[in-house]
Amino acid sequence: MLHSGMVLALHSRPMPGVVHLLKGRCPRCGQGRLFLSPNPYNLKKMLIINPRCSHCNLNFIPEIGFYWGATYVAYALTVAFSGFTFVVSTLLFGFMNSLSLTYVWVNAALLFFISPLSFRFSRVLWLWMFWERD
Repeated sequence: MLHSGMVLALHSRPMPGVVHLLKGRCPRCGQGRLFLSPNPYNLKKMLIINPRCSHCNLNFIPEIGFYWGATYVAYALTVAFSGFTFVVSTLLFGFMNSLSLTYVWVNAALLFFISPLSFRFSRVLWLWMFWERD
């Protein structure tokens, strides 16, 4: 029989799959890294995906052009981020001030700096959505 405090402790931790997804790990085993470089801002190695999982040998590139669909995920993340920054700007500065070019430039700069993260997360999410479970 579990103590009620133990049950609460078990449910308060994030699911391992979510942590592995956010870290860019293999969807099957959660051990192997999807990208060669752990640093998304290493621009020379940002695009390089490991061909297979180093732990369970899952093929990370199932077919040619597999990750083209991830551009739609990246677009959705960009739109969501821009919507979020608009809401925050409106709450902080008012609606009319959020319609200025300053908002556009600040939002563009923020999108520029988070684009490597968005790129990576969209590819990880795309692989996680379409990997074939054994």
